[in-house]
Amino acid sequence: MLAFAAIISLFASCENREEKVTTVADGFLRSYYLMEYEDAATYCTDEFAEILLQAVAAKPELSDFLEELLAAATKATTYTILDVDTESVEGEATVLFELLPYKVEVPIERRLILTKSDGEWKVSDFK
Repeated sequence: MLAFAAIISLFASCENREEKVTTVADGFLRSYYLMEYEDAATYCTDEFAEILLQAVAAKPELSDFLEELLAAATKATTYTILDVDTESVEGEATVLFELLPYKVEVPIERRLILTKSDGEWKVSDFK
């Protein structure tokens, strides 16, 4: 009976971990594709947040018209989380998601890497 309780507890722990990772990944992706980069950075490790915000700050200046087109295309991009792996590497999770950019018919598979930082899951890489 004790072994059964331990197995149930372990299963619940894994399920809870997957749920937490999925919540962070979804929050990051939603903010990122709405071009709310400051908010997206809150889901990241300090190092990755800095890289993200520097990349956004370094983007070339666009005319207002092109900026509006880019924003509309980015906001029309959709994603679907396909798989969450919290078991393969200790303290790390991989989130496989399908990205469907605006006016593209074939989705692209991408990955987020999350690491456990100060007891919380944070995005540490985007591939």
